Amino acid sequence: MYIPFHYQVSEYDCVPTAMVNAVSFLFHRKEIPPMVIRHIYLYCMDTVSRDARFGIGGTSKLAVRLMGNWLSSYKMKKFSVTTEFLDKQRVHLETGGRIHTCLEDGGVVLCNMLLSPREEHYIMITAIEDEWVYCFDSYKRNSVNRMQGNTKVLKPHDERAPNLKIKRDWLGQTGINRFCLGPFHIRESLLVWRNL
Repeated sequence: MYIPFHYQVSEYDCVPTAMVNAVSFLFHRKEIPPMVIRHIYLYCMDTVSRDARFGIGGTSKLAVRLMGNWLSSYKMKKFSVTTEFLDKQRVHLETGGRIHTCLEDGGVVLCNMLLSPREEHYIMITAIEDEWVYCFDSYKRNSVNRMQGNTKVLKPHDERAPNLKIKRDWLGQTGINRFCLGPFHIRESLLVWRNL
């Protein structure tokens, strides 16, 4: 049985929520070992604020990379994945690129994007077409304002469908705009495929 995708329970848990959703996208519930969920939350929300509060900055790039490495090495009965961490210029939406081929091969892509000049947010990309990129955004929103049709909130027909679509050209921008990948030096993504 596949389970519905989850939404964040705080302002800061986009990475672990996206990762749990990615595992849920690829596997039936009974195929997911509890150790996988435990380690996702163990690695994530590792940042520390100036006043020594954990998790206020969300999850670091290092933690995303470590989580991907651990997931690739953990094998259990019906659970086995391959992951690949991309950053900087390697994170692009061009046809034939790693993100595009991962999606074509049935994988899923966790990718950070900008919500503001100083705020990054992880989404789960499930499909890419010529004009649109289809995502599940774990931050529940009813609408997106002032985006001139470049981003649309979808009303999913089921609880495992994309709830957001972003124009491919818009998401791929290097500028500091909402709902785009932004400058190359901040880009990162984690590609996840099922092995079995």
